Amino acid sequence: MSTVATLLRLARMRRTAGASHLEALTWAGGLLWRNHRTTQRRRSVERRSEVARAARHLL
Repeated sequence: MSTVATLLRLARMRRTAGASHLEALTWAGGLLWRNHRTTQRRRSVERRSEVARAARHLL
């Protein structure tokens, strides 16, 4: 599913909970941004652990 579709679905969910359009879009955008940043950090940590594992294997 595309990011835009996910943003709109999350915003619609928040709207049903009583938020305004702007509040719903801000909330949904924040969730997607935090998810993006978490995914980036996780990839970085996994890459570092793979390098460390390979280094230990060489020793």
